[in-house]
Amino acid sequence: TKVRELPVGILQLRKLRILLVYHIGKDFALCGVTPPSQIGNLLFLEILHSIDADHDKTLVMEIGKLTQLRKLGISKLRKIDGAILCSSLGKLTNLRQLCVNSIKEDDTLDLLHPISPTPRALQVLELGGRLEMIPPWVASLQNLTTIQLFGSRLRHDLLESLQSLPNLVDVSLNNAYEGEELYFMAGGFQKLKRLELTRLQKLKCVRVGDRAMPCLHKLVMAECKLVEKLPWGIQNLNELKSLGLADMSNELIVKLQDKGSEEYQKI
Repeated sequence: TKVRELPVGILQLRKLRILLVYHIGKDFALCGVTPPSQIGNLLFLEILHSIDADHDKTLVMEIGKLTQLRKLGISKLRKIDGAILCSSLGKLTNLRQLCVNSIKEDDTLDLLHPISPTPRALQVLELGGRLEMIPPWVASLQNLTTIQLFGSRLRHDLLESLQSLPNLVDVSLNNAYEGEELYFMAGGFQKLKRLELTRLQKLKCVRVGDRAMPCLHKLVMAECKLVEKLPWGIQNLNELKSLGLADMSNELIVKLQDKGSEEYQKI
């Protein structure tokens, strides 16, 4: 929509359960609207997607009042509001889906603060913006099925905190890692079915350990220009049905076109 601000009169809709107002901006960035500062008065809200958090510092605190929320989208979150957001999330025990975007792609999402209690019902987590590390509380999300990271630009191994999540089936990493190697450790990601690696511009190598990702059905790699070989261990992904490669290195494409090459034999 082209709606950028909600009128204060919306607070009169006391029994409103679903409020969806957003648009997709430049580079597919999620853009929300500016709600009234007393948005926490809509106590029956179950879906709120998406609100801009940069205009009023009290908005992130107001979210903690919406204890019925199942789906929440926040855009333009400032680093200084990270601690308040984590405090508010601890009150949303019904939350199933959370989408948070920083105010700018290069700005940091400060989500390292503890969340108490942890939103254990959370199933879908989408984070857009720089991260210093994967928030520690993510490792305790036992019901998480989907995680999408955009622009995280992590410099340390981001897989360690994700590999043991028992119900994770979908992982998407878009400009989320600045290391040269991704190693899916042996026995990790036991239920993962879909993996997407996009715009990992410093990545050179992907390795798959023994019995890692035994259920993987679909693997997509795009704009990973320095990767010249298929993932080491890809031949052990017995359930793999779809391999998508887009805008990869010329060296990898040449190897795949050569039916006698090692890369071709792997698949």
